[in-house]
Amino acid sequence: MKANFLTTLRTHLMTPVVADAPALYALIDADRENLARWMPRTASLKSVEDEAAYLFRSQERIANNQFWLAVIWVGNRPAGTIDLHNFQNGHAEIGYWLGRDFRGRGIMTHVLGIVGDVAFSQLDLHQLELIIATANTASRAVAQRRRFHQDGILREHLLTASGNYDDAVVYTKLAREFEA
Repeated sequence: MKANFLTTLRTHLMTPVVADAPALYALIDADRENLARWMPRTASLKSVEDEAAYLFRSQERIANNQFWLAVIWVGNRPAGTIDLHNFQNGHAEIGYWLGRDFRGRGIMTHVLGIVGDVAFSQLDLHQLELIIATANTASRAVAQRRRFHQDGILREHLLTASGNYDDAVVYTKLAREFEA
């Protein structure tokens, strides 16, 4: 389930390599406090080596068809990542993040369309799911712009870095509803 190389005029999506670790770590470290609110693994990333280890483990999961992960490139700079995980019965969950300098420009809305196309036309999935903290208004807006259906609220579902639980909104998109 490699992303290999998917390109549009705005972005390139590429399967990560361990050599991407320094640039991705720098993006995370520059916005650690904000990203930690939505991305629990941020707390365990304390060095470039930690990010390299994550990418290495991800490559193993990709090779075993358990994970789909792409680095989002804008121009010649990595902007963040997007992934498909928790594959089960034709369904997968989407996870993503963008570095501070790349937010608010429509990049993730655009990329989510590309990944939807991959999920439904190449991976033959039936449903995609986003589970987003209710307070994460930016990610909720991305789901709404891509016309994902809001299915409901999962109460105290997401464990935060501080050890508390946040409510989450579940958004889904079925293959028959997909528009690139």
